[in-house]
Amino acid sequence: MWPFSSYPEHSPSQVNGKTYDYIVVGGGTAGCVVASRLSEDHDVSVLVVDKGRVKDNIVSRMPLASQNTFIGNILQVQGNRWSEPIPSANRRRNRLWGVEGIGGASRINAMLWTRGFPGDYAAWSEMGLEDWDYDKVEPYFRKIENAIAHPDSESRGHKGPMELRQFTFPFVWTTYLERAIQKLGIRLEKDINNPAAPAMGSFNLDTAIDNLASQRRDQLTVCTGAVASRLESNAQTGIVTGVHIRCSKGPPGEFFAKARREAIVCSGALCTPQLLLLGIPLTKELPAVDTTLSDHYSIPIMLEVSRKETFHLLETVWAIWHILLWFLFGKGFLSLSAMSTTIYVRTSAIDKSTMEVKSHDEEGHDTLDASLSRNVPDIEVMPIPVISIERPFKGHAFISLYPTLAQPRGLGRVELANTDSLAQPRIIYPMFTTKHDISSARLAVRFTIRLADELLHSGYPYPAKLAFAPGQDPSMLEEWERTAPVDYLPVPVESPVPNSQKPQFFEPKQDATGGFKPRENKTWRNVTDDEIDDYSRRVCHASSHFSSTCPMSNDEKSGVVDQKLRVHGFSNLRIADASVFPRIPSCHTMAPMMMVGERCADMVKATWEGKKFR
Repeated sequence: MWPFSSYPEHSPSQVNGKTYDYIVVGGGTAGCVVASRLSEDHDVSVLVVDKGRVKDNIVSRMPLASQNTFIGNILQVQGNRWSEPIPSANRRRNRLWGVEGIGGASRINAMLWTRGFPGDYAAWSEMGLEDWDYDKVEPYFRKIENAIAHPDSESRGHKGPMELRQFTFPFVWTTYLERAIQKLGIRLEKDINNPAAPAMGSFNLDTAIDNLASQRRDQLTVCTGAVASRLESNAQTGIVTGVHIRCSKGPPGEFFAKARREAIVCSGALCTPQLLLLGIPLTKELPAVDTTLSDHYSIPIMLEVSRKETFHLLETVWAIWHILLWFLFGKGFLSLSAMSTTIYVRTSAIDKSTMEVKSHDEEGHDTLDASLSRNVPDIEVMPIPVISIERPFKGHAFISLYPTLAQPRGLGRVELANTDSLAQPRIIYPMFTTKHDISSARLAVRFTIRLADELLHSGYPYPAKLAFAPGQDPSMLEEWERTAPVDYLPVPVESPVPNSQKPQFFEPKQDATGGFKPRENKTWRNVTDDEIDDYSRRVCHASSHFSSTCPMSNDEKSGVVDQKLRVHGFSNLRIADASVFPRIPSCHTMAPMMMVGERCADMVKATWEGKKFR
């Protein structure tokens, strides 16, 4: 989702000393939406500042290839950002993937369009944010959508710039997986974004195709290869007057662009708090800056199958065929996303003795009404026809059942490593830091093993076995661990770890390199919690849906922005990215980020309607 294809780029020196009505700091997913909408007005000037480049190329236009984070610089993948050592994960550090370039993480996020469940926004409303109830945000989703996959749906948008389509995988296992899913009491649903859909089910996914390219050279200036080092502001008046900029590479130098009306920070949940901490004389104490980092995180479960039943086929000479299919017809594997369906369930609706999903919980409450905050699903299981552990494992082909904590309660931090705006912040990642999250992870893994077992006994006609899972032969896992680069290895205990990162509940009970070695493979029934915990510590990793580091709140003591997205204490400084989420939604976060960008643009326009200058 990068709307400035072939758009002229400017250097920091070219914008130095100039004045713009609006300065958008960060050209990521939300920042592109904000800039695109604000520059619709022919009477304003908009400057976008981004560390990366436009860098639109043939690989970035191949849907499947663009999701390969290991391609690196071609896609401007940010691969050198790591968490601090995570005690609850054997003191491993997690690589925290991102993109430095116009479009942000939407360049590599599988193009999945999930609004979130109405109950997600009911939860926001219950936190006192009534302006962000589902009825208030839905019009903005519709404004973006051109739901080609749902031409007759009255609940979906059909005039927006973002084409939404669905596809199916050409693999035999998908039919057998559907049967397995239904045996566990899970319904098959067509549209995850229909507000009337149930809160749990196996949902067909919409994938987004970007048609937002705009040529607005008179109103819109894109400054790339630039980092905002600090905001110039008046602490007494609460007005931001401009942005200090430096080059992201090359010789040092400080440049300055003036903001006539507003500055909107859209640098993402990891970099937005860094900018606020680096250089903004806050008029009021905002203790919530950087202290409430949230993210979905996943525990890969993988079955080894025939290569022809996976995207691993692209590792053979068949890749040439699929490249030709894409170039000539826009078809083949490279035209697909890594996911076509996903499963959402809530732990309280799972029968612990059978792992089947019930429509009513133990207290008799309906679990399918998606409008209720109590029914927001807290587990997502993603079927993916490729490896899902972070590093490659050559010589094997896998399909993944990818359980993910969709409503974790643990909170992390983003802290300054130093005062250099080019330095990576210190990130205290919140993995397995609460009893709730540990319990949810255990159940998510056990449920997924149950689903895999059902698939393996469904009559699937090709060879398949559970290869990466707790309670299984650990030889593959240990081989994969032995090949780990040094950055992935556990950090020695002697290394300093902040007190906030010390685990409270999830203490290792086994040598991380030895693991559990069962004499025979176990099932979902007899695998132990200790075995699940050991496996999870060794393979769990971040899902890169970072959020909530500058949360929205009516109270400046618990939040950073108000319901108009204005930073508390400032009249013309807003934030529009995933950092403002008061609670992480149970979905892939591209659509909610774009919704926030759309709302922010409307709020800014409403503020300055009829005004020519401050």
